[in-house]
Amino acid sequence: MGEQKLTKRQIQAQNTQNKIYCTAIDLLEKKGFDNLTVEEICQKAGVSIGSFYNYFKSKNDILNIIYKVADEYFNDVVANEIKEGHSYEKIVRFFKFYADYNAERGLDFIKHLYNSQNKIFITDGRNMQNVLQKIIEEGQEKREIEAQIKPREMVEYLFIAARGLIYDWCLHDGNYDLSEFVVNYMKRLVKIFII
Repeated sequence: MGEQKLTKRQIQAQNTQNKIYCTAIDLLEKKGFDNLTVEEICQKAGVSIGSFYNYFKSKNDILNIIYKVADEYFNDVVANEIKEGHSYEKIVRFFKFYADYNAERGLDFIKHLYNSQNKIFITDGRNMQNVLQKIIEEGQEKREIEAQIKPREMVEYLFIAARGLIYDWCLHDGNYDLSEFVVNYMKRLVKIFII
């Protein structure tokens, strides 16, 4: 069976959805989520409100896509970038990628994401956490990482710390180098799991 070719209508629909999404991201970074309306997104994207609701149930759907894109990045890019080295180094590098990814999104955007209403952070089965869990499992198999603690529990422990670091960076209005801070912190923290 060959690849199905998209119709002009399907291509136009994908382009419209992408335009709405990109416009929403641009506005989110400038205005923050709470200050943004569906009407503004549509006006700036040059589409009707009905078009928005053809592709998204609400502006919250935009956030879901943001997390999906982040998970794909960690699954497709980060996992391939940190295959070599000792487990300790791989975990620290993982969190360097995590810090860089957050910093690249911009302070205002990250401030919006890091709030107690955002439950996507603690959703089970996300690729981002799965990449880290695989590193930990391999490290336990190689006897580089403590085996007394379950990999999933270790992932949760490390992510609680990482999210706290990002939150602290937000509280300080991004006035320090996030990546450097996260790397130095994780170098100390990860040592407790290393054999």
